Amino acid sequence: MTTYIKQKLPALVGILLFSLAIWAGCKKPNSLGIDLIDDESEYVFSDTVEVRCTIEREDSSLTSDRSSTAEYFLCGELNDPQFGKSTSNMYALMLGEALNPNFDTTTQAFDSIVLYLRYASAGFYGDTLTTQTLRVLRMDDGQYISNDKDYYSNQSFSAGEELGSLTFSPRPNTQDSLFGSFRGPYLRVVLKPEFGQELFKLDSASYSVDSLFFKKLRGLKFVSSSGGTSPGIMMAFNLNESTLSRMRLYYHEKSDSTAETFDYFFKGANKFTSFEHDHSGSPAGQLIGQEYADEKLYVQGMHGVRVKIEFPQAHRLDNIAVNQAQLVLTVADETPNLPAADQLFFTQLRGDTIFDFTSDIYYSFGSNLTGGFLSFGGTPQKVVDNGTTVTRYRLTLSEVFQHMVDDDNSTDTKNRTVYLGVFPRSRTAERVVLHGPKSLTFPAKLELKYTKVK
Repeated sequence: MTTYIKQKLPALVGILLFSLAIWAGCKKPNSLGIDLIDDESEYVFSDTVEVRCTIEREDSSLTSDRSSTAEYFLCGELNDPQFGKSTSNMYALMLGEALNPNFDTTTQAFDSIVLYLRYASAGFYGDTLTTQTLRVLRMDDGQYISNDKDYYSNQSFSAGEELGSLTFSPRPNTQDSLFGSFRGPYLRVVLKPEFGQELFKLDSASYSVDSLFFKKLRGLKFVSSSGGTSPGIMMAFNLNESTLSRMRLYYHEKSDSTAETFDYFFKGANKFTSFEHDHSGSPAGQLIGQEYADEKLYVQGMHGVRVKIEFPQAHRLDNIAVNQAQLVLTVADETPNLPAADQLFFTQLRGDTIFDFTSDIYYSFGSNLTGGFLSFGGTPQKVVDNGTTVTRYRLTLSEVFQHMVDDDNSTDTKNRTVYLGVFPRSRTAERVVLHGPKSLTFPAKLELKYTKVK
């Protein structure tokens, strides 16, 4: 399985530190010195460098959140006219609020069990007016999620026991009160009493050690369907926000009916998402595996599709100093409710299996890791081109392209290749359709400014 850098939110600092050793050897090129430059004030501009594009399926990505730092998890279904059907299911363990709830079935009686899920509006993608049916399932006997194991987006568990379901219209921005003192957007799902009774009757030893409780719980699976409507909706839930994401068991004292509660939390326990994509019959799917994509390019989050971009003739540009190189991409499809992805980014292969940010991205982050993608670009901007307003991306690869130019002894195009994806792909369902390098209207192109050197 191809390994990607761990894209956890908000743990971007962790991602960057993972590859700082690589960046240390890829610093911005040194200035060439004025004696080497013919005329430092005169740049040569070119937008005719050959660009070759191939649509590929993305590899699985790490989606486990053992550290409880992810801002949200995706759950839902998209039926995209350009990309086909995509689904995301959530898997999660939960922890009791205490190691011993002191349940006593002789003096106490179970009442009900309710699940609360906090919406994360920033992760929603699609038509929020789409009616959803959410099902809460439980791992089958003999299977359980491990709290000590990393899970990837192509992994799943069988879960046949339905604990509860709800048909609803999402309200990710509606502030509601919960438990009297908390406010925010959340979803409430009543679970079947048999499940609550089972937790209520567990012996104290099963609660005393987290690993024992995890095996008793086995794990929960969350599945949501849009009923086949187009484009559907990918919802997002912040399971780590413990005030509004929890499971509450209600019970009372038999002697005087005093109401009691015991809470279970996602925070502190392992969680992951599992993605499935069916691109068959879609425009994107028809290009996967084809030698080159000329007219349209397709990029999708989760583990959808990426674009392999080659500059096969870059090494033929002899004796130049790259001042600026930007790949210019124009949006070709403006599907309602499916806006262009907020952030595109480049990776390169390190060795045979490891994908990593390009050095231009690391330069943009800066040595203190606070710069973000600002100088790299990769965000959609409205511009006017020959009287037409279009949405356009500019992605910097100045240093990367300089290395491609200097690599004049290699015949391996791998050294002249980058991969275009949606960031952070393991946490977003966003996508975009772009004009390809042979589009007759707004072709994808490399805009290159360089200086001839002696």
